[in-house]
Amino acid sequence: MDNNIDQLNRRLLREKTARKQAEVILEEKALELYNANEQLRHLNENLEQQIRDKLAELRQSEQRYRQLIESVQDIIFKTSTDGHFTFVSPGIEQLLGYTEQEFLQMHFLTIIQPGYRQKLLDFYLLMLKNRQDSNYTEFPVVAKDGRIVWIGQTARLIESDEEVLELVAVARDISDRKKAETALQTTQTRLSTLITNLQSGVMVEDENRRVILVNQLFCDIFDIPTTPDELIGHDCGEAREQVKGLFVEPDAFIERMNELLQNRQTCVGEEICMLNGRILELDYIPILLDDKYMGQLWRYSDVTEKYQAREQIRRSEEKYRGIMNNMELGLLEVDNEQNIMRAYERCCNMLGYTEEELVGKNATELLVPLEFQNVIERQQRQREEGSAGSYELQLIRKDGSRIWVLVSGVPINDEHGVLVGSMGIHYDLSERKVLEEELAMAKQIAEEARQAEKQFLANMSHEIRTPLNAIIGMSHLLFDTQPSRQQREYIDILKTSADFLHSLISDLLDMTKIEAGRVEVHPRPFDLVGLLRATQKVFEMKLEGRPVDIDVMLDARITGDFIGDDVMLNQILMNLVGNADKFTEKGNIQITAKLKQDEETGCWIEFSVSDTGIGIPAEKLDLVFQKFKQVNPQGHKHKGTGLGLAITKELVDIQGGSISVKSQIGEGSVFTFTLPFAKSPVLIEAKAVVQSQTPSASSDVVLMRHVLVVEDNLMNQKYIGGLLSKWKIPYTLAMDGKRAVEEAKNQRFDMILMDIQMPIMDGYEATVAIRSTHNPNQHVPIIALTASAMLDHKNIAMEAGMNDFLTKPFDPGQLMALFKRYAPKVSADDSEPKALDQKRLQELYGTDKAYPLEMFDLFLTDVVPEIYGLQAICRAQDWSLLARKAHKLKPTLGMVGLSWLEEKMEELQKKLKQGAEKEIIEQYCTDIITGVNQMIPVLQKETQKLSQV
Repeated sequence: MDNNIDQLNRRLLREKTARKQAEVILEEKALELYNANEQLRHLNENLEQQIRDKLAELRQSEQRYRQLIESVQDIIFKTSTDGHFTFVSPGIEQLLGYTEQEFLQMHFLTIIQPGYRQKLLDFYLLMLKNRQDSNYTEFPVVAKDGRIVWIGQTARLIESDEEVLELVAVARDISDRKKAETALQTTQTRLSTLITNLQSGVMVEDENRRVILVNQLFCDIFDIPTTPDELIGHDCGEAREQVKGLFVEPDAFIERMNELLQNRQTCVGEEICMLNGRILELDYIPILLDDKYMGQLWRYSDVTEKYQAREQIRRSEEKYRGIMNNMELGLLEVDNEQNIMRAYERCCNMLGYTEEELVGKNATELLVPLEFQNVIERQQRQREEGSAGSYELQLIRKDGSRIWVLVSGVPINDEHGVLVGSMGIHYDLSERKVLEEELAMAKQIAEEARQAEKQFLANMSHEIRTPLNAIIGMSHLLFDTQPSRQQREYIDILKTSADFLHSLISDLLDMTKIEAGRVEVHPRPFDLVGLLRATQKVFEMKLEGRPVDIDVMLDARITGDFIGDDVMLNQILMNLVGNADKFTEKGNIQITAKLKQDEETGCWIEFSVSDTGIGIPAEKLDLVFQKFKQVNPQGHKHKGTGLGLAITKELVDIQGGSISVKSQIGEGSVFTFTLPFAKSPVLIEAKAVVQSQTPSASSDVVLMRHVLVVEDNLMNQKYIGGLLSKWKIPYTLAMDGKRAVEEAKNQRFDMILMDIQMPIMDGYEATVAIRSTHNPNQHVPIIALTASAMLDHKNIAMEAGMNDFLTKPFDPGQLMALFKRYAPKVSADDSEPKALDQKRLQELYGTDKAYPLEMFDLFLTDVVPEIYGLQAICRAQDWSLLARKAHKLKPTLGMVGLSWLEEKMEELQKKLKQGAEKEIIEQYCTDIITGVNQMIPVLQKETQKLSQV
């Protein structure tokens, strides 16, 4: 037990000792820990101080860098690897107009000009792929205000642990430099292009005589086998040694080149001869910049042709100088006072003087007659102005005789350009002047003969047409007398013969007008298909009862309207179909129209008229278009003047077309002609061409109350009177112009039919008298009835005041057409003139009577003649003048109560603005004139009533 206690005590002692030791150790450790904590605290304090110092230092550094960044013009920015801006220096707003906040919300491609985006994107991708530390590129960006700014940028990769974190770049505005580079490049390109394309060989050397620019022509001139690009950098001295053998004097060539290089003075236009016969013109131009020698430009031009031309001119001058001395041209040189300085041999011979007798004398006083001296004065003034001139005058020879000369005068200037005299080249015109006088006399005789022919044709036309009119007219009237069968046969023969005689006379006059050049083409829109169908209808009626058919074959492509002379085309077709009719006993006649050539604005149409007649012998085909030629070998029963086909050919030629004929005996003929036409953009209304031979005068179409017939020929009186009686139109007959004027003073007529050639007073004089004096018929339509078809007579009739022209012989349909044109077109129940617009008159004048009386008088005396003048303006087709007249006259109609005519005038104005066709415009003018005619008695009655009040 004691042992146990001892062991326990020993153990407790050991534990106590161990505890003591542990406490000692713990105290030591605690002391160490304390010391360590103190050291750590001191270290933390030192670290905190260092951090504060570093932070302050960093803030100062950041401030310095920010100030530095803000002070430079370059822009610094960062982008993430996906291209979004993460930082940008403040200068961005001044450069591009964007704020820092706006910029940091953008992707870098947003501001890049579209055409450069892919290029810049490839640049960045390549940097990232190759891990390039930095790289430089240039590109355009779009500023906020739309400006294009060129940027030069150095970009750098920011990496960590081999991973690219971002890109940082320094950018600078290089727009000015880019503009300068572009301008310089443009200038260089232009200069290079100019030199390359010059018609001269050009080489430019630097100050070391090295080639810096050369063109292909330079290589060609000197047979240099290399290209211009391969010559760049070559030594020019060596090159000259290689090419000197091409020149006639090679050593002189090298010596001259060296002299130019040494003197460095510009040399232009120096000629050098080559062994191959070519002549080169050399220009040497030293290049100096601020007096510093920079090289030179050599230009070689091949002037062989110019040199040869100059030599040829020199030889030519020598040649022609010798020729002039031997020709019949007299040369005379004078000073500014007309004193003779030199007289050449031929001139002396021409004038009968020696040179010694002429030199020193005054040419004007010695040689020029008084009546021609003003010509010399006028020519001298031209010489003082530096002008040459040609003129004719007479000169006095030494023996006193005169000669006519043609003078070509030129000024003579000295080397300073000062006028010192003139030279005259004189050509003797004396023989030509005699010939001219003979020709003038012959021309006068020819003109007198032409006038005699013209008068003969006019007389023949009148003398034949006047009785012919009665014959044709009476034959028409005889058909209405219910003749027997035998009488009708006789009348048919009479009418056929008269028509044939009329055709002969018309052909003669047509050919006369064509040969005198008085036939002109008058193109206008027309219905081509309608014209062909109308021709068919005319001849269908004519061929009725005969075993001959007439057909029209049309090309399906011929549609719409065309612009051309439809009157000429109609005459051509009528002549050709009429010719086929004469020589075709049975079978058919065919009119064909085919589109030959179609273009955007016009076309060529081929017409043909074929028949199954007797045909034309082959040896006679060349004669068919000649005047007065009959080619029918059997002497066909239908005779003629032989002018129909000749006239047809002339009409085709006048329009720029062509005509030909094919024929075979017994099988018929084919006449083919081709004419050009323009396409009409506007469709025209179809017009009836075929008229009844004996039209009726139905009262609901034509209202003609009284007609004055002025005619001295008894047969024509009977004819016209018979027609008017048949149509139940009252008329008064006057045997001459004087009687017509008296009748016009006594009563009013709706129309006057006026013959031209009458005794006592002719139709012109009677018309002038009626138009010039106050009478009820001062403004009624006057129609000329004449047997003359001459254009001059028609013009005189219009100038005398007539409204229209009817050529004898005429058929009833032609006379009725005039009645329809000029008579008031009112129905039978409206035969009285329309009343004046009293409401309008009341609004205008109220109870005032003096003012309306003045207006009515003014309208009748001044306005009515102007309204009648509308017809002449229509004939002249002066639409602008017609529009002005309509605008002026419209309100005057309302002022006298003619409101319905005022509306008609307004419609005319609208049609003119719309560009209506000529026929429509003419119809409006005719309706207005007819309306005024109808209302004149009403206006006169109103005027009389107002004057009484």
